[in-house]
Amino acid sequence: MAQPAKILVVDDEHSVRWAFEKTLTKAGYEVALAETGTKGLAMFESFQPDLTLLDIRMPEMDGLQVLEKVRGLRPDAQVIVMTAYSDMETTVSAMKLGAYDFLTKPFNIDECLLLISRGLAARRAAADLPVQAAVSMTGGLKGNSPPMQEVYKLIGRVSAEDVTVLVTGESGSGKELVAQAIHYNSDRSAKPFWAINCTAITESLMESELFGYEKGAFTGAVGSKSGVFELAQGGTLFLDEIGDMSLEMQAQLLRVLEERQIVRVGGNKRIKVDVRIIAATNKDLRKAIQESRFREDLFHRIKVIEIGLPPLRQRKEDIPLLARYFTGQFANQKKTTPKVLSDEALAAMATYSWPGNVRELKNVIDQVCTLTRDQIVLVEHLPPEIRRGGGPVPPPAQTSTVAPPVAAAASTAATAEPAVAPTPLSPGAAGPAAGAPLPAPAAEANPEPPVGVVIGAKVPSAPAVAGPADLVATLVAQGLRDSAAGQAYELVMDQVEKELLRQALVKFKGNQVQTANFLGITRNTLRAKIEKYEL
Repeated sequence: MAQPAKILVVDDEHSVRWAFEKTLTKAGYEVALAETGTKGLAMFESFQPDLTLLDIRMPEMDGLQVLEKVRGLRPDAQVIVMTAYSDMETTVSAMKLGAYDFLTKPFNIDECLLLISRGLAARRAAADLPVQAAVSMTGGLKGNSPPMQEVYKLIGRVSAEDVTVLVTGESGSGKELVAQAIHYNSDRSAKPFWAINCTAITESLMESELFGYEKGAFTGAVGSKSGVFELAQGGTLFLDEIGDMSLEMQAQLLRVLEERQIVRVGGNKRIKVDVRIIAATNKDLRKAIQESRFREDLFHRIKVIEIGLPPLRQRKEDIPLLARYFTGQFANQKKTTPKVLSDEALAAMATYSWPGNVRELKNVIDQVCTLTRDQIVLVEHLPPEIRRGGGPVPPPAQTSTVAPPVAAAASTAATAEPAVAPTPLSPGAAGPAAGAPLPAPAAEANPEPPVGVVIGAKVPSAPAVAGPADLVATLVAQGLRDSAAGQAYELVMDQVEKELLRQALVKFKGNQVQTANFLGITRNTLRAKIEKYEL
């Protein structure tokens, strides 16, 4: 038999502690109480709770101080802070210190129980998942897909050969990481690796950045300075976005590559350089040559070996590995426990097209790790464009059953309830107050319809009704017909979501806490949806 979860309540009000002790014990939890922050901290170490309810305003030691010490003792501790003062500064401070959530007094006990349940569930889910492998910080190239295996093979072959390499690929795909992998696996690994972005430096400064300058070469040159060719002596120079280099600089670079000598700006001394060049571009250099924007002789000089890096959408099987790597990297930087990505969140990521490639994926992971209080990252924590996915809409199946979109959505959304008629609210009417019961729909006063009958559609008998897949196909087909270009997705999904929420609210008689728990979303999300759809 599973042991009951242990909950610690730290509050200086006797009535609050008494209420929580009775309620939580009745709910099957093991409860410990403390009336001050100092005693609460001592109790936390001895009792080892699964979740802590912590008041902010207390004598001796306030809740924020306790929270900071608790998170220092156990970075994965689940703490819900409570206060009668819901000022922004206190809320922000608590969340920055790692609080799981925030309750403002007086609070509804059902809402509190739901929040406790969600916090414990998130903790269990993170504990049940396999421990992710420790993240290596020595290299960022990740992926086991066939396209990446080919890239690894080329890196292995060219690393030992001191030849010039051109890395091609879309922006954000990791071209500099390929250059670093080549350098650190070559005989030059003990020497410097220098990178310069040809787009980020103005044409007037490019020459001095590459070759350096002598004192007095131009206004402001109060001393001599080495360029990146000298700084990378014996090592590797990475020229990123070389396709944006001017034709004049291309000519100078070609001369350096052929002669292996440079002359500083304003100088007359030839300096020998021993540098391996790795160039990269997200442009089609062959097309640029045809348009006289890139020198053909330089192209052949830098493209002794060409490595094409695939975009992330062509190696989606690598997304879980990359995403977990970035969560571990973020945790190492913040000195916290890595968050766990749910299977559903990873599946949603796999449907997105990732126009920003690996760089965009890293930014998304940083965003959700920063904003998500739960230890486990769910679909609802992802940005809207990823939740919507990026895959093509499948063609609708042919079916002879025609049903209105809302009715079709109702049949598929309410699997646990018989279909109900729409609530008689006008489109502009204000919905019920938050938490208030919804008016009962007129259909509930009548006998329930036979199983298989869709309300609002004239279906002769149950056998003639299409299955869920056909009903969804009908809904999509009608949505595609009725919507303008660029609006189909939003129209169809809004119809389904609105009806799903409406029926769920009816099912629980307008109780938002129970409805949110049943749907698996937060109450704040539910409130926002109610306001959006005027439910």
